[in-house]
Amino acid sequence: MLVSVDDVISSAIDAASHDLRKLSLAIHDDPELAMKEVHACRVLTEYLSTKGFAVEHNVAGLETAFVATYESPVGADGLHIGFCSEYDALPGVGHACGHNLIAISGVAMFLAIAAVFDKCRIPGTVKLFGTPAEEAIGGKIFMQEAGVFDGSDLLMMLHPTPGYSGSWHSQACLTMVVEYFGKASHAAMAPWDGINAGTAANIALLTMGAMREQLKPDWRTHGIITKGGEAANVIPDYSRIEYTVRTGWADDLGILEKRAMNVFAAAALATGCTHKVTKEFAYLDNQDNPGGSTDFGNLSQSFISLHGNFDLAGTGVPNHTVEFTRDARTEKAHENALFAAKTSARVAARCLVDGEFWERVTKAHQMRMSAESAEEFYAKFTP
Repeated sequence: MLVSVDDVISSAIDAASHDLRKLSLAIHDDPELAMKEVHACRVLTEYLSTKGFAVEHNVAGLETAFVATYESPVGADGLHIGFCSEYDALPGVGHACGHNLIAISGVAMFLAIAAVFDKCRIPGTVKLFGTPAEEAIGGKIFMQEAGVFDGSDLLMMLHPTPGYSGSWHSQACLTMVVEYFGKASHAAMAPWDGINAGTAANIALLTMGAMREQLKPDWRTHGIITKGGEAANVIPDYSRIEYTVRTGWADDLGILEKRAMNVFAAAALATGCTHKVTKEFAYLDNQDNPGGSTDFGNLSQSFISLHGNFDLAGTGVPNHTVEFTRDARTEKAHENALFAAKTSARVAARCLVDGEFWERVTKAHQMRMSAESAEEFYAKFTP
């Protein structure tokens, strides 16, 4: 009997819908910050284990990272497809980026392709990568450096936003911690004896703000002072800034980084402080493959990839807001997540069954890898 790949995908995801809804709410209603997603990791891995999938825990030395694997019953001599799930929350606003939905959309696509292997007797391997700390330190970066994604032919994930997009070019970003070291003194009795680290931090932020006038339209800079002093009558001897710079393309990130470094150094010079800059992490721009188709951007620099966006709930609220958190647990958001999972799983399945299509995908990837810059390459595909 002829088996329809599309029907297999829809049936597999529909059959899991109730379970996936329970997983989504369990993660949403117990938000955990980066590297602390113990509950989310547990409910996801327990579910996958009960379904008979092999699950590797503590991947790349990260307690809340995992990999679930399924090999086709007719052998692994085919494409190796991977999906990513995220599940960390944001401070203060919980799942305001909908990572509970990203988690279940990854599971849904994984289940769908596993079913395609079973029902359609196609060789290959599918993996679900449980990737922690996207909002903070970039768990995928640590996993990539440890070789967790090696051997993948195609990597995919989905993300809720205020609208749909079949592909997504993200910004590249670099986050830094800037510390200023001065000398404490009484602010009234002997201010001349002090070196004000708090003033250095203020100068740095004000100067970065003034610099925005000369930035390219797709560049962004933003930061906060996390420590600026302890008492109004004491000149602070220490201050700390968390700062992020973003550019449309990874090629520009070093340029903006250098300008920021000059600003931070100038603030130290102006106040007599010393300073230290620690680079926390760099997210490269996402390179979706135009032939087929976050920290995921780092993966996309090396692997054929697709990062699709789906509409959260039709309300138009932006990510990282309390309204987005509210909508991320609605039935509508669940329906949209599974609709997107079915659509993306069909793209992955087409790579499995349509050799000509896969050849176009790989050719586009090779062209991008050999291009002088990603920006030039993408310009070829822009009307």
